[in-house]
Amino acid sequence: MPAWFETTVIIAFAIGAVYFFAKYRETVAALHESERMKKRLSDDLNRYRDTPRLRALRDAMVGADTLPVDDDGREHLLVRDGDLQLHHLTLRRQCNAVSEGEKITYTKDGEEVVLSELE
Repeated sequence: MPAWFETTVIIAFAIGAVYFFAKYRETVAALHESERMKKRLSDDLNRYRDTPRLRALRDAMVGADTLPVDDDGREHLLVRDGDLQLHHLTLRRQCNAVSEGEKITYTKDGEEVVLSELE
């Protein structure tokens, strides 16, 4: 077998090995990114899991539907926090209509904070 043929075969195998390892690393990186995105999206879903309940609360507070009411006229609601711990809220209804463009504020740590609307 001529020396140039052996050299050509070795070079071809080296190029094939480099191509194989490059594809392998690319596949590993894609799988790693896929797992990372799956975890992030799962965390996002857990974070926004109570969004339908918050919408139901908003609709119950300003609409015709009511929350469960006890004998003293207080309304009751169960809501989960970010750590998925269950909290019991007792509410006394006080609804005020807001005109267009009016900013609603509340006091937090001695500062006036603008209240944002739930979307």
